[in-house]
Amino acid sequence: MFMHSKYMFVTMVIPVTFNPKRLIDVYLEPLIEELLQLWHVGVRTYDHPTDKAFMMQAALMWTVNDLPAYGMAFGWSTAGVMGCPICMDDIRAFYLQHSRKACYFDCHRQFLLEHHSYQRNKKVFTKNRV
Repeated sequence: MFMHSKYMFVTMVIPVTFNPKRLIDVYLEPLIEELLQLWHVGVRTYDHPTDKAFMMQAALMWTVNDLPAYGMAFGWSTAGVMGCPICMDDIRAFYLQHSRKACYFDCHRQFLLEHHSYQRNKKVFTKNRV
């Protein structure tokens, strides 16, 4: 539902022709200042049905990003074997022998439930590892 256009709004469009990766904090600073004001102070708002004004406070609950945008906004490298923001320091990724590309096959099995059928299966995963 959140991906339908009537539920979406763009908070900011960065008008540059290059990748703003190094400068993303400059573009996000005004948004962060407004969010802090909305949370701590609030903004006087008019409520039409009750015909009264009140102090509205708000918070940013979540964002929906693709992986490169996630890396830019939160300062996490999304390339190479350290590219998984969920695994963090417990990454089990490896480079493929002939292509030198990072492979995450069999890395996220660790997040399955304890008694899941894939959790103990050594035959269909890499290096006979449980």
